[in-house]
Amino acid sequence: MNQVTIALAQLICEDGKVENNLTRLDEVVNKYGHSHDLILFPETFIMGFPSPEVARTLAEPLDGPLVKHLERKAREANTSIVVGLYEKEGENIYNTTILVGPTGLLLSYRKTHLWVGEEAVVNPGNCFRSCGWQDTKVGLLICYDIEYPETARAVASMGTELLLVTDGNWDGPVHRVAVQARAQDNQMFVALTNRLGELEEITFCGGSIVVDPYGRIIAEAGCEEEVLSATIDLSLVQESRQQYHYLKERRVSLSTPSQEIGEGVWEIKI
Repeated sequence: MNQVTIALAQLICEDGKVENNLTRLDEVVNKYGHSHDLILFPETFIMGFPSPEVARTLAEPLDGPLVKHLERKAREANTSIVVGLYEKEGENIYNTTILVGPTGLLLSYRKTHLWVGEEAVVNPGNCFRSCGWQDTKVGLLICYDIEYPETARAVASMGTELLLVTDGNWDGPVHRVAVQARAQDNQMFVALTNRLGELEEITFCGGSIVVDPYGRIIAEAGCEEEVLSATIDLSLVQESRQQYHYLKERRVSLSTPSQEIGEGVWEIKI
């Protein structure tokens, strides 16, 4: 299937208000799920950015009721959902983004590059991942990760053709440029959904975006709430690599190879 239709749910997030955020998510999935292959929400959209104490209270394991709820919604709407939350594993808390499809949880990724002060809330992840989805491979990154060329290159090296980024950013131009660069660097599609709203002195700026393997913008949101729809043609990935192929022709390669850790799931450890 070359044609994939995705929805970028650029919404205001209520920090610490799980029920309110989950209600908004459900509304979007109910409305757009059956007509879209995938719906992408912002970074930690379900919990927002509450205080460290509240984040620890709200965090759940990936087999908890929140993920079960998302699995049910994906199955009912026959779509895939990508959304951020706080994950609890033992005593550790992670800023995690998950991909859930009609068959259940397909992929999880823990943010590896933490923004200033974020280490007071969460632990950093230690790997990058990609998985089979539809007839392609997808990977996940979170916010600050996209500002590092190595992160997207690691995900792309596992065969990823569509990179999905959950975002909580207030400096739009930085991520707009980074997303275009990561797409062109790795000759893959990149879709990023940013949140809206205010947190203390921060105003989240939206600007959700979809970029093709040539670095060209396919669709871009403004600074208001909206669900941005875009259809991408995955055949452009191979087309963009006909004359030159950055991943194959690079002379500095990753020192850590990927390994298959489950059926259809690949990982590179840091």
